[in-house]
Amino acid sequence: MRKTVIIIAALLLAAFTAKGQTMPHEINFYIGGYNSQYLAYNTSQDMPMDLYSLYEPMYRVSTGPVFTLDYNYSVLKWLSVGAQLHYGQITVNTYKRIEGSSNTAKRDMFCLLPQAKLRIPSPAHFRMYGRLAAGISYTPSLGVGFAYDIVPFGMEWGGQRVYGTAELVYGNVIKGGRIGMGIRF
Repeated sequence: MRKTVIIIAALLLAAFTAKGQTMPHEINFYIGGYNSQYLAYNTSQDMPMDLYSLYEPMYRVSTGPVFTLDYNYSVLKWLSVGAQLHYGQITVNTYKRIEGSSNTAKRDMFCLLPQAKLRIPSPAHFRMYGRLAAGISYTPSLGVGFAYDIVPFGMEWGGQRVYGTAELVYGNVIKGGRIGMGIRF
């Protein structure tokens, strides 16, 4: 009887220890750029000096980083599902030469994208992955639209609980890259 209790206690302890090692939840915070709304504007520096261009407004667009908060739940060892929340802002300066007037407008962008993250088998302290996300974006002046985010190559490095991360991104939220850090629990 005593051996049975010791074996059951050892098995329960092993199960709790193994459960603690899996860490199925992860939260990541990223800073990324270029905001895709910025790239949608014609940002060339060519300013024609003909009569037609006097009546057309000129735009100067500036952007800051896109901030991303990301949550994932590990369904399988190689597959996680979750969601991303993005915030970005651009500033549009409009100048009309004929009137000599200018106007500055700030546009905020919020996006919510459900996602699937596919992990490539890698060493414990350097992990590679890819990600697909699609959802909605909301810009107060433009309304609701479709948003997507494709990460063909991403990597995590560091510890098992706290780690750094970097990824290449293509989509209508960000075109370029992101860098950040994450935590698993």
